Amino acid sequence: MIEHEEHAHDEAWRRRGGRPRKTAGERRTEHIAVYVTRLERDELERRAAVAGIAEVGAYVRRAILAQRPPRAVAPTVNRDAWRELARATANLNQIAAHLNGGGRFDERGTARLAQALDALRAEVRALRLTLTEPTDGDNHEDEDSEA
Repeated sequence: MIEHEEHAHDEAWRRRGGRPRKTAGERRTEHIAVYVTRLERDELERRAAVAGIAEVGAYVRRAILAQRPPRAVAPTVNRDAWRELARATANLNQIAAHLNGGGRFDERGTARLAQALDALRAEVRALRLTLTEPTDGDNHEDEDSEA
């Protein structure tokens, strides 16, 4: 009889529209209270928003249960900058590997290395500006101007 009543209720629910009922195993009935500071709450809200999760509780539940919270989708400009930075880093790693392996540069090679490092430094600065450039609504009052 109970099964028939639940089934009848589900049928009525479907006719009314809306979300179907969750099964007993899907319903969240237990509550755990955790106290956080206002700053911690703000940070959790920020992280949830960046991850595209509307509810802080859902974000926290995924993190606690070792389900990786979704990563924010990086804007195209950041992905492009990341690729450029990866290329520059690979070049720098090749130079470091050469020197760490006992390699040396002759006078011409040293001059080319100095040019490459100057170009790399300029590229990293440009990428940093691209990645930290404020967008509409961003507040960057407390950022230092590191070089």
